[in-house]
Amino acid sequence: MSIIEGLQENEKPVLNAWLTDDELFFKKLKSHDLHAFKSLYKFYASPLLGSIRRAVNDEKKSELILEKTFIEVWNTISVFDESKYKLFTWMNQIARKLISQNTIHVTS
Repeated sequence: MSIIEGLQENEKPVLNAWLTDDELFFKKLKSHDLHAFKSLYKFYASPLLGSIRRAVNDEKKSELILEKTFIEVWNTISVFDESKYKLFTWMNQIARKLISQNTIHVTS
């Protein structure tokens, strides 16, 4: 049975299509859509890496922190509240937390 088949005789189907592009993107991210996450990485990796480099001043360590930041973003995106933070700000806070923990060690 389709949704339309389940309607009453005089009832018209309602399509709630008022999601903005951002809302749709966040919905996809929160459902762990891989394509949405790849888009997120492409858009934010470079500026986030620049922010991390300025704080760490070590190329390899910066790249490791960036990697761990995106892993943390993937794991916690479901709790991200876009009404409280801008996405970059939230991701940068995750990176700063990782930097302050100083638990990332580079091996040659």
